[in-house]
Amino acid sequence: MMLASTLRRAFPKTRSQITPIKQLSGAAGAPADVCNLNIVSSPFPPIMESTHYKPVPEFVSADWENAKWSNKVAIRDGNTGETRTFSDYNTYMHNIASALRFEYLLQPNETVALLSPNNIDYLPICLAVAMCGSKLTPLNPLCTESEVTTILDRSSSKILFTHAKLLPVALGAVAKSKTVKHIVVIPDVAKDTDLPSGSVDLQSLAGYKHAPNLTESVNEVHDHVKDVNNHPWLLPYSSGTTGLPKGVCLSHGNMIANLLQLDEVEGMVFQIDHKLISPLPFFHIYGFLASLLYCGWRGQELITTSDRFDLPHFCKLVEDHKPERAHLVPPIILGLAKHPIVDNYDLSSLDMIISAAAPLGKETEDAAKKRLDTEIKQAWGMSELSPLGTMNPDYNIKTGSIGQLVSSTYGKILDTETGKSLGPGKQGELVIKGPQVMMGYLNEPGKTVECLSSDGWLRTGDMAYYDDDGYFYITDRIKELIKVRGFPVAPAELEELLLTNEHVQDVAVIQVPNEEAGELPRAYVVLKPTSDANEVTDQYLKDWVKERVAPQKRLDGGVLFIDQVPKSASGKILRRILRDEAKKELE
Repeated sequence: MMLASTLRRAFPKTRSQITPIKQLSGAAGAPADVCNLNIVSSPFPPIMESTHYKPVPEFVSADWENAKWSNKVAIRDGNTGETRTFSDYNTYMHNIASALRFEYLLQPNETVALLSPNNIDYLPICLAVAMCGSKLTPLNPLCTESEVTTILDRSSSKILFTHAKLLPVALGAVAKSKTVKHIVVIPDVAKDTDLPSGSVDLQSLAGYKHAPNLTESVNEVHDHVKDVNNHPWLLPYSSGTTGLPKGVCLSHGNMIANLLQLDEVEGMVFQIDHKLISPLPFFHIYGFLASLLYCGWRGQELITTSDRFDLPHFCKLVEDHKPERAHLVPPIILGLAKHPIVDNYDLSSLDMIISAAAPLGKETEDAAKKRLDTEIKQAWGMSELSPLGTMNPDYNIKTGSIGQLVSSTYGKILDTETGKSLGPGKQGELVIKGPQVMMGYLNEPGKTVECLSSDGWLRTGDMAYYDDDGYFYITDRIKELIKVRGFPVAPAELEELLLTNEHVQDVAVIQVPNEEAGELPRAYVVLKPTSDANEVTDQYLKDWVKERVAPQKRLDGGVLFIDQVPKSASGKILRRILRDEAKKELE
């Protein structure tokens, strides 16, 4: 607790008092005339220009063979006890890249998918793909077979890395996929795995034997990446502001910019000898960039978990390894605030908890701070922002706020009726511009245009306002996305699935609040006239969906039967009406 309190005394005034709000009329890349006022700028120092960036693997691994880093633990799996050093990271990255490039003939701009829980080799795999100039699509390990197949084919993935625990799902998905040619299996340290025909063990790639000049040849693949802003690397799937999941193209430049932006907020307080504990899934952009990639670049030990989250186990890891910082989501912070078992553990090493991925209520934030005697601050972002957009600095945290815009970033609040930008304290849609804004959606130019303007402004779909110090507050969401324990769930995806049921004539899905999960999906269903309501019950439909989707997509918010789904004249579902009805019901 000493470092944070010292910094707050050293910086009694907020940086946002420097110039949180600028008038940018007439500036290059400025928005349309109707909304060129009240643009909020970042109070943090600007980051370096992208012309100086190297490709991500070279940028992140620059010090891995440094004498101070090489034998230092880079990552620790709190479930298996496995570790990797930074030297291991370096060796595995180069060897896997060599195998991919020269054995599997992976070409620049081809795609590799990764279906795995958190694993100590997750980062070397991802960076090896980047070394080949290829794209990497991380997949939720809880995805069903059909969900995996859909993303494999949409991303045109040529190679699938999968964990041995997920082989049944992976093999079923690949059998239906039109694009996957090779499977690489990450071994399960708890038991031996019989490799299916045609697959290969990750260790054979990690130990790939090559001539001394072969690694140099792999590095030379990056000669074509002259402009890191125009070459995609990461391809997470997101529902964006609406609709079905889409591939978010994030360039090398996007990711490096966001690392530098995060470092302007965290670098001074998150020291090189400090540890971070993060049970966040690495397939999720928050855990991937803020936890995995940032610690890999900064040379800090990351403590993670490869199994389902367990609160007592998490507390024991904090007690045993004494990390100074934690990356968490609101449901975990709620458990730390209220669960009696927390009192059995010493969590005093935690100096700061960062919460993101979903809104954290002020009451929960205050309760956890008081109980743990630690600081908690919020950050905000989305896949389309690589993901970080705003963050509270350690030395001036505003409870309930998602913080200030990160370096080299501009924001504005647009009136949803007029499109004009609004001043402090007025609520509208949050729109962001900065070097971390995505390239666009993969093969979805129409969807890209819907949310990304020609001069680089990204519509976030979040309702928000900012105060006189340039701190932002999220109040609601225009977008239809449901956030279940921080995981995005697209209503359109569940609606599309339910419409394949022989008894369902029409359906609308909305979110309902839940203290533990944040939000849960609820379906409003119109049955076909021929269906027997006594047989097609709410439980029947909940169970039917449960068999076909990942856990966060289950209809745990309930199923209600209605006579007609409210729609506009153009046929668009009016989810707002259903949300208002649900709100009255809950009140």
